[in-house]
Amino acid sequence: MGTQARRSALAAILICLTSLSQLAAESFIRSDGSVIEGQIDHANEREVTFKTSSGEFVTASIADLDANSVSAVQSWSDANPDLSDVYSVWDVKPSVVRSRTAVTPPQLSSPGFKGIVSLQVILDEQGKVRRATVSKSTHGDLEKPAMEAIRKWSFKPAQVAGKSVKSRIAISFKFEA
Repeated sequence: MGTQARRSALAAILICLTSLSQLAAESFIRSDGSVIEGQIDHANEREVTFKTSSGEFVTASIADLDANSVSAVQSWSDANPDLSDVYSVWDVKPSVVRSRTAVTPPQLSSPGFKGIVSLQVILDEQGKVRRATVSKSTHGDLEKPAMEAIRKWSFKPAQVAGKSVKSRIAISFKFEA
């Protein structure tokens, strides 16, 4: 085998290995053998939440994952500190301190118009909105006003064992003209 052929073969192997590692990074195995396909959205020491390709959120207990998946979650947590230690189950739930209404865009304000945008929101330990993503929307033009409104909200933070923690909540904005 010539040098050029060896280089081509090596390149093909590297491409295959890269593809396999990307696939493995998106597949998480539970100890019962079932597989969760998706990307990690947020995690804490007890659970991890994945966002599937269909946009659904799936939460799994860390104790229910196999060793390789636990290791992948830990590596992800180390690389994403803002999204680590985020809780979706609390002793004290977060509560709204200040809210703002999302404004219906003028182009959608015809009589009888209705729409909804649902957001997944990450709050920090002080109750400030750190990240918001659209989980469901009836109209793309409503997403920007919903995102602008949620950025102006503030919350009393969630608590676990008497300590303020990062949290994930769902907020929906209803639009009517």
